[in-house]
Amino acid sequence: MTNFKAEDEAIGTIIVVEELFQSLVKSGIVPAAVMADVVRGAVARLDTTDHFGAGAAVRHYFESWLSK
Repeated sequence: MTNFKAEDEAIGTIIVVEELFQSLVKSGIVPAAVMADVVRGAVARLDTTDHFGAGAAVRHYFESWLSK
């Protein structure tokens, strides 16, 4: 079994999801504005929890989506 930390798993998951977002928008399946709303909604939810770092991570990795 591969040895990795929870942080590695979290970052890997974020990157996979971000790539999925890009693919869905590029293919025209989902408009960029809708994906931006998804990111803003996730950040808003995370900011109301005790996991403020998670909201900051989403903001960091999905920063380009927040401006759409």
